[in-house]
Amino acid sequence: MVGLKRDHTDMIPSYITSATTTQAAQGNVAAQRPLTKVLGQDDFLKLLTMQMQNQDPMNPQTNTDFVAQMAQFTTLEQSRSMTSSLQNIQARQDVQTAVQLLGKPVQLADGSMGMVEKVTLDKAGAPTLQVGSKNYKLAQIVAYDQPTNPFASPSPAPTGP
Repeated sequence: MVGLKRDHTDMIPSYITSATTTQAAQGNVAAQRPLTKVLGQDDFLKLLTMQMQNQDPMNPQTNTDFVAQMAQFTTLEQSRSMTSSLQNIQARQDVQTAVQLLGKPVQLADGSMGMVEKVTLDKAGAPTLQVGSKNYKLAQIVAYDQPTNPFASPSPAPTGP
């Protein structure tokens, strides 16, 4: 046995070596693909397919496990959809609030006060309010006051019995 070097890869089951080879090949593909922050439905299906192809044949995953994963993924997708819908509603509400402030005196976060003269939308669709010669985001408005109506008649003084 002197000078005999043995390669231990012949002792590794084929399903592990094929999984390692597949993962290495996918690593090259992943390096070419732009990175994203979230996984989509296609990514989930690819992972599920890879999991099925590379599972241990002596201990395969049960149908119940796959159904549970699908249910989790469906819940995640619904949660993302709901978050997106709520963000859209909030954006529309911000625009509505900004428009309602037109012509009203406001107090700004820097302590100054002024009248909202104009509302514009930035590139992202967020409202910008013009107060005097400066533009402010809606979040910079800390208070507003209802202006007095110059056309309202004074209420009569109560008369006693």
